[in-house]
Amino acid sequence: MRIRGRVPAKAVDALVMLGYFLGAVYVLGHLWADPNGRYLTLNYQDSFTFEWFLTHATELFTKGESPFFSDDINSPLGVNLMANTSILTLALPLTPVTLWLGVGVTFAIISTLALAGTAIAWYWVLTRHFGRSRAAAAVGAAFLGFAPAMMSQIAGHPNIAGQYFIPLIIATVFKMRLPGQVWRQGIWLAVLVLLQAGINEEMLFFTAMALFVFILAYVPWRQLPGFAKVMLPKCGVTLLVAGVVLAYPLYFQFTGPQHYSGLDEGVRGINLDAYSYVTFGRYSIAGDVAEAARLNKNNASEENSFFGWPLALVLVTGAIALWRNRLSRALFITAGAFAVFSLGPTLRFNGVDRTETHGPWKWISQLPLFDSVVPTRLGLIVTVCVGVGLALLVDKLVVERLRPVAATVPAEVPALEPEPALVGTGSSDSAASGETPVEKPPARPLGRPEPSPRRSPKLALVWGVALLAALVPLFPTPQPADGRPPLPALFTNGNWRTKLPPNPVVAPLPGGWDDNIKMMRWSTETNFEVKVTAGYFLGPNDTNPEDKFAHFGPGYRDTIIYLNGVIRQRTSPAVTEQQKQMIRADIRFWKATNLVMPVGYYNEKVLRETIDKLVAPDVAPAQVVDGVYLWDVRSISGTG
Repeated sequence: MRIRGRVPAKAVDALVMLGYFLGAVYVLGHLWADPNGRYLTLNYQDSFTFEWFLTHATELFTKGESPFFSDDINSPLGVNLMANTSILTLALPLTPVTLWLGVGVTFAIISTLALAGTAIAWYWVLTRHFGRSRAAAAVGAAFLGFAPAMMSQIAGHPNIAGQYFIPLIIATVFKMRLPGQVWRQGIWLAVLVLLQAGINEEMLFFTAMALFVFILAYVPWRQLPGFAKVMLPKCGVTLLVAGVVLAYPLYFQFTGPQHYSGLDEGVRGINLDAYSYVTFGRYSIAGDVAEAARLNKNNASEENSFFGWPLALVLVTGAIALWRNRLSRALFITAGAFAVFSLGPTLRFNGVDRTETHGPWKWISQLPLFDSVVPTRLGLIVTVCVGVGLALLVDKLVVERLRPVAATVPAEVPALEPEPALVGTGSSDSAASGETPVEKPPARPLGRPEPSPRRSPKLALVWGVALLAALVPLFPTPQPADGRPPLPALFTNGNWRTKLPPNPVVAPLPGGWDDNIKMMRWSTETNFEVKVTAGYFLGPNDTNPEDKFAHFGPGYRDTIIYLNGVIRQRTSPAVTEQQKQMIRADIRFWKATNLVMPVGYYNEKVLRETIDKLVAPDVAPAQVVDGVYLWDVRSISGTG
């Protein structure tokens, strides 16, 4: 039913957007119950890391710290923040919230904004720029904001789930197909690119990849030269403006301290199981946690498919029904291409790696920049194609079949259906900007306009029921959240200022994956007044200068490797002089003032006695100070 009048239409828009916001609060309700006292269970490591980045952003205002580099973790080498996810677009404006209400509140805000903002942005673009009816846009945008992939990414990846600038970028690119407004559209696209780059560069790269494939599938090849002639000058403006602003940050990212070159082979091999595309994931009401874990190797934060077989069946049937529609066909081709790419270099089906079968991504991943892509995340492009395709399907096969034949849907800008002309009637913007008007040739459509479906309420009902049956099982479940593990009192009560030496640098032992993650909270809780030698971040392997691939956390030095072997022993082993020299070399490398191990650590007696032996006789046995075992090693490191 068509809504007449501006006020009712705006009211509907407001209600739909409010619904998306309430949906995001529902999904994150367990976290919102106590944002500073809880964390998202399924990806705690990234949750704590993002809180560290959000807190570090406040240092730009309170201490004048660099936004691109920090040695507060991974001391003394530090971390290249541009080569990680510093989310400055969000962290900087939310600094007052972080300082006033706590970093947990800021994290909850950006997570909520990621889901609701993405759905709202897509609703706006689908109704205003792609000419979809409000009912169709509401369905498509709801999927785009709350799809299984989005539910997976929001578990610790608000930078990836936060895609609200992506639909605006796509809409701007499609508007650029019409002549005129070269500088205006080019600069506006540059602004959006800069904002998205400050949230997540990876999604920006994915958008460029998807647009490239989509345009090749959508635009008739004979019209590609004319299409490029109109768009390239505007893209040049975007490249100029965005390039000037991003020149130094990107230079620092790719050549600055602690930069890396691509991801290691293990991360580049994280792919989707082909069978997962027709299975329900753990985040849907029809999902099975055990099945999702089996298919996705228990990687709860990268379930980027899991559409379920009913939706897969409806989508394939809808694509066949709308195959003459160029937009539908291009979406289907783009989704199919990236579904294949998301399977990675080695295909997997039904939980079994088919090591003898390689996908095309095996060769694509060898290219520069593509070697930094995690294949499973290419499923996010499929999700976007499915969401936009759902809006098109609802519009064409449900709404238009219920609408009187003579009725039309007004659009504020030319929609993609019927397909737009490559060149139009020009724009007054040319005169305003001082550009020389160019005589426009007759408009040439990008393809034949498809006839609107005839009114057919019964068939519309069939499609409506089928869509409902396919989408209801995907209704998201709330994200689980738990109370934060307690921290040693030394790092929470302010006593580090009196019980640690000036300018303290602490080395957490025994070290390793879990300790690297926990240290992020030590750093945050002490407001970066205590530097730590560990951390959870992306950087090169400092123990092997030849290895420039990105790794999680610092390289495992000899002391870490040795103590992680001791942790499994029943008694403290005798230490050799070589092992004593080993820990001394590491202490000097770290420039550590103290070694620290939490009280209550697994097998703590054996570990404490072993560390005592390793640092003796230069350092006294450990003291228990506010929940930690503490060794003062300044006599070895020569610091302090």
